[in-house]
Amino acid sequence: MNSVHRSPRFCPNCGALLPNGNPRFCIECGHQLQPLPAPEATSSSPGSIMTVRLPNARVEQSVIGGTIRLPSSGAIPPGMWVLDEPPGAQHVVAIYAPLRAVVGGWSGLSGNGWRREKRYAISGSRMAHTFTAERVWFPAPGCGGGIQLHVTIAATAESEEGKSRLGFRYREGSDPPMQVIRAEWRNANGEVIQHQPLPEIQIMAPPRVLRVSDVRETIRQMSADEMKHWLAGSAVQGTYRLVGGNVQQRTPAGRGLVLTEVATDSTKRRSWWQRLLVPGPTLYHVRVEHPLTIELGEWKRQVKQIKREAAGLGLDIETDAVIEWWLDRYAYDGVIFHGAAQRYQFDRVIVVFRRGQLAAV
Repeated sequence: MNSVHRSPRFCPNCGALLPNGNPRFCIECGHQLQPLPAPEATSSSPGSIMTVRLPNARVEQSVIGGTIRLPSSGAIPPGMWVLDEPPGAQHVVAIYAPLRAVVGGWSGLSGNGWRREKRYAISGSRMAHTFTAERVWFPAPGCGGGIQLHVTIAATAESEEGKSRLGFRYREGSDPPMQVIRAEWRNANGEVIQHQPLPEIQIMAPPRVLRVSDVRETIRQMSADEMKHWLAGSAVQGTYRLVGGNVQQRTPAGRGLVLTEVATDSTKRRSWWQRLLVPGPTLYHVRVEHPLTIELGEWKRQVKQIKREAAGLGLDIETDAVIEWWLDRYAYDGVIFHGAAQRYQFDRVIVVFRRGQLAAV
């Protein structure tokens, strides 16, 4: 006879009525009702980038170390633990190393979240330099008993004998030179809490949103009929030209391409001999389905709000990266800035994040 698993109707710990749907925890007392899912990773083959999906971002995130053997998609980021009891030894928490995205990898710099420590000689004529960073994991407001997990991360970089290092760098897919060297629970007054079990700790690189130079895309070429169908889902119509060319730029919205609309009468097709004798700028149609529209003068205030929201999830990272994370989190695929004449000489500009969002006219 096959046994059928039936979820309990009442919490065995506090007796509270449980909702339908096989809940994992009691919402009243936080008692665990089911085993946590086994750790899983998007990729764990040697030399590959190990990534997981966590609830604080829409993109996959790189796992770069920690106290666990395998990366876990069940790791809880800062600010997202909603139970009264703090996480225990059977849980996994995620912390974010203070890293800056560079081409093909990440870097950490002394003074930007890292502190230089001792250095020592290693094999040959090389030196090893140690850097440490202090990170804090915290539960959601009013949850977890108000305690915080303070974690110290150590990273190592090498140099030739006699040379100094201001930081370290590693390429994606290689072993990141960092590890957890200390962790302790502290109360709201900063006092160490003794005998409180420590959870497993997963060190994460900040969420990295793919933008122009990260993706092998080209500007689209299509027929008039294809163009009409392609533009049907776009929130912006009209014809545009690139400001600064088809090269990734640093914009107020992070990395992107900047465009401004061209007057209707100047977009009429010229004869072939006119185009041959007097080449004009290439014009484009733009597909942006969910743009953020904002006055450029209000953007600084918006960035402050973005940084506060990010800090509440442990993502106190560089400004451009946190802006790109926030726009992606809310599924914005472009930004329309009004009042941009002082910066771009045009009152209205559009920032897109991929070349595939453009089609040549």
